[in-house]
Amino acid sequence: MGATTVGPGIPATPEEITAEWLTAALNAGGTGDGAVVTGLAMEPVGVGVGLMGLLFRLTPTYGAGTGPATMVLKMAPPYPQVREIASGYGFYGREVSMYRELGPELGLRPPQLFYGDHDASSDDFVLVMEDLGHLRSCDQLTGCSVADAQLIVTELARHHARWWEDPRLEALPYVQSFADPPFPQYHDQACKQSWPIAVERFGHLMPPRIIALGERWSEIGPALMEDGPNHARTLCHGDVRLDNVFFHDDGDDPVSIVDWQIAGHGPAANDLGYFMSQSLTVEDRREHGEALGLLYYDTLVDGGVRNYRFAEFWDDYRRAALFCLCYPLQAGAVELANDRALALATSMLERSMAAIIDLDADALAP
Repeated sequence: MGATTVGPGIPATPEEITAEWLTAALNAGGTGDGAVVTGLAMEPVGVGVGLMGLLFRLTPTYGAGTGPATMVLKMAPPYPQVREIASGYGFYGREVSMYRELGPELGLRPPQLFYGDHDASSDDFVLVMEDLGHLRSCDQLTGCSVADAQLIVTELARHHARWWEDPRLEALPYVQSFADPPFPQYHDQACKQSWPIAVERFGHLMPPRIIALGERWSEIGPALMEDGPNHARTLCHGDVRLDNVFFHDDGDDPVSIVDWQIAGHGPAANDLGYFMSQSLTVEDRREHGEALGLLYYDTLVDGGVRNYRFAEFWDDYRRAALFCLCYPLQAGAVELANDRALALATSMLERSMAAIIDLDADALAP
């Protein structure tokens, strides 16, 4: 990514994404090499995949200079409930900073950033990124093969080992601990608001053990977040689910993971617990979960992690599976734009509840 100069502003609506805007964005981001975009085709992508942002594939026509043949643009959605959650957690500004300031250093092979900007006052943002649509992907609703799960778990562990107790975790202002304000406080507020709506929509799916957790979640969730500093910390992606994963079937880096808006530092098992509890089918997690957990742990050790016993890791994994109940509960309480978004929120909830019960994770509730 080239040095970012004064940009063209942030489009508030898709209609503001024009050839002129993209010309200015590419050149401000140092990507366009004098590019002049004279025509622009735009189509929505990832419909029902992303719950917190809008995604579009841009296909420009260049009248001069050169630039990417296609790109993906991400921007804030028009839904007030989603915007409120994103603003409370600082999602949009964090993701722009992660791409702009760290880029390839992140690990997990994120897409190249061509242009990014965020307005702190309005919380509008825009990211123009490398299009990974040509890569292989899996549908989170149907799950993935065991071989693909092994790839993801291995790359996660390598990433976590690379950032294990890295001093930069304390120095980067946009990489906060999940235990620090405003995360636990806003989590409490968001869960109090979302729980009644989630019960109205999905209460018929919830067994009594889950209802009991949900009724106490405004105290359980923040307490689980505040437990973070007592465990070895690393840079967590925060949203490792299949819809955010792309596979390179050749090369040294087999996996790309997008959507870094929830990134922060905390217990390494947070990412693993989220992926295993909500992206694998219940049957695959039950059959292969222990082996995948051992693969993750052994890869951490191979990456140089010491003084982290397997028993401690496994409890962290169970605790993470418990905490991750909050994701489908909050997702299910916002405006779901289409049938797939509803199916995704339902699937995440059903898998999460099964994982909590199978792992007896609610026994770890504060």
